[in-house]
Amino acid sequence: MKKRLFILTCIFMMLSNITIAGANETIPNPIEPEFSYASDFSEEGVAMIATGGEWSLKLWYDVQGAKYGFIDRSGKFIVEPQYDWATAFVEGFGRVEKEKKIGFVDLTGREIVEPQYDWVDDFSEGMAAVEKNDKWGFVDKTGKAIVTPRYNRVDSFKYGIAKVYKNNKVGFIDKTGKEIVTPQYGAIEPFAGGMAAVYKNGKWGFIDQTGKEIIKPQYNSVGSVGRPEVNYFTEGLALVANDPGDRNPLFIDKTGKVVLKTRYDYAFDFSNGLALFSKGSKIGFIDKKGKEVIKPQFTDAQSFNEGMAAIMSKERKWGFIDKTGKVIVKPQYDNVFDFQDGIAIVQNGLKRGLIDKTGKVILKPIYEKIKPLDGGLIMIQQSGKCGLANRSGTVIVKPKYDDIKNFSEGLAAVELKEKWGFINKNGEIIITPQYAVVNDFKNGFALVQREQWKYHFISNPLHKPKKS
Repeated sequence: MKKRLFILTCIFMMLSNITIAGANETIPNPIEPEFSYASDFSEEGVAMIATGGEWSLKLWYDVQGAKYGFIDRSGKFIVEPQYDWATAFVEGFGRVEKEKKIGFVDLTGREIVEPQYDWVDDFSEGMAAVEKNDKWGFVDKTGKAIVTPRYNRVDSFKYGIAKVYKNNKVGFIDKTGKEIVTPQYGAIEPFAGGMAAVYKNGKWGFIDQTGKEIIKPQYNSVGSVGRPEVNYFTEGLALVANDPGDRNPLFIDKTGKVVLKTRYDYAFDFSNGLALFSKGSKIGFIDKKGKEVIKPQFTDAQSFNEGMAAIMSKERKWGFIDKTGKVIVKPQYDNVFDFQDGIAIVQNGLKRGLIDKTGKVILKPIYEKIKPLDGGLIMIQQSGKCGLANRSGTVIVKPKYDDIKNFSEGLAAVELKEKWGFINKNGEIIITPQYAVVNDFKNGFALVQREQWKYHFISNPLHKPKKS
């Protein structure tokens, strides 16, 4: 089941670009032959491929009867197709399945971990989680079992430690397998600012990356109210609360000392040196000494980002202020988005535009979509067609494509009349739209399909691919 769900995820990602191919034109430096399935090339220059078999749709798309192997950038097999399933290389290893058991192969094709586990995860920080008989452990890159399967569940290693679960409790182990935090917490949140929030006996506290309990669980909540991402201690302080409804929040430092007490309805974490707070029906901002730098006066607001904060007027229009509270962009938009690299998307009705930090309109709100791309370019959509503009507002490519993806290795995939090709950052067509499906260029190659379920590789014409 896990294998099929993994395949389903991969196929779903590829189907998000799928169209029907038309005339087949010259392929730039293709790798033949045609494959039943394949992955992008890894940094090591290895791609997973499958041959034979047949695609079918049951509860999901799956290729039945195929055999999996690996090729290098020249198209040479480093592992002949022989496995029942395989994945792309991560950290120099690929997962393989034989007779319903899973292991790992290295870049030479050697089985560093003979297929013996019910499931394995990719390597992370040199360690891979493995499952056998519904228990989880870890192996290293030599194939040695560092942690024999004994946990109910484990997470991948990050910052040299991994979460482990036993009897509905969670703790941490290090790379030697030592339990630096015995499973004892009901929950452990991701690390942020070198600390992680932990939940025990109905209260929240904090541990550091050694597993030491720095702040004993004692708070009803931690982090910004209503925010999907908690960024505690990113500016040295964390937001905590004990009152019902998270009223009267406190700010504590990394020792647990209460640095700032408030009497507000709610507050957000500090960002750019200021924290948003609500008093009654109005919103303002305080500094780390608790001074109300910007008095509560706004109907709604967002935290500061790049020195600017979005604010809503009583007329329910959005604009921007700077850190002194000065209105830089008069509230006039139905919606606005945070500044990114000095520009922000603004919206009136269903149309979007772009402004800079002075409020100057770079692109008038006449587009259905605006999306910043890599390399300082911006995708614009008008009347259902996509084009390109630069950060000065100059339209480089008038909207004419059905879709434009992000740039990768200097090229962006474009769709025209249900065919995909690639353009460069000047908007010039480098590879004529001709494919049913294309992936981004990665490590010198792009995985493409001339027609559905027939996979090929083309090299990036902007540079010579590395040879294995």
